[in-house]
Amino acid sequence: MMNFQKVLRKFILTSLLVCLNIVGTQIVWADAPIDPLITEADSLYKLRQYTESFRLYEQLFYEKQQASPAMLLKMAFIQESLDEYSEALYYLNEYYQATSDELAIEKMRELSTEHQLRGYEYTDYDLFYNLLRKYRYFIIFGIIAILLVSLAYTAFRKSEHQSRFNGLRLGMLVAIGLLFYVTNYSVGPSLAIIMNDYVPIMNGPSSGADVVYITEKGHRVQVEGEDDVWAKIEWNGETAYIRQSNLRPI
Repeated sequence: MMNFQKVLRKFILTSLLVCLNIVGTQIVWADAPIDPLITEADSLYKLRQYTESFRLYEQLFYEKQQASPAMLLKMAFIQESLDEYSEALYYLNEYYQATSDELAIEKMRELSTEHQLRGYEYTDYDLFYNLLRKYRYFIIFGIIAILLVSLAYTAFRKSEHQSRFNGLRLGMLVAIGLLFYVTNYSVGPSLAIIMNDYVPIMNGPSSGADVVYITEKGHRVQVEGEDDVWAKIEWNGETAYIRQSNLRPI
């Protein structure tokens, strides 16, 4: 029995250390040194050499997978100044995903209203999911840490208060259920922006299907799945299909 308790104790302590290490790594990544490329791009931006700075921002975003909220806002501003409103909306969406800044929602509403675009309605439900997605891994690690501490308490502490242990076990079951939900169902709907004009939206995943609508660029749609080269989307409350090459996922 003692050997089992020692093994269980080591397992719990090791698991807690792993969780803390992962969270600590996330913080270190957040404080990583600034890429020289972004310094050069910011300098060009301050000099109002927007085209040159945008090329460098694109390189950072697409090739190096780096993007600070400030950089995304600058990219959105540059594209809006060029009247590329669909590109501007894309970077504003990315900025909102990273920050949950409600000012970004207002700007997207402004652009979508100006160009009569669909898909930019926001509710408290959308805000909740965005916050959950943003802090998802911290929530997961936090729940795991709580479960491990609770497990250690129930394994090593004896008590005459059975009701206390029953309450603790119930709390652990609730935490496990929450962990399962956050891990599997907290990412929210997949969204994408239509990036081209005169794109046919079909009622089936085939070129021979009926055309539901000929759309302009800039509309934001919810993607429900894929079928070969087609994306299954929600359009005007109904299921429709569009070629994936016309979409840019957010």
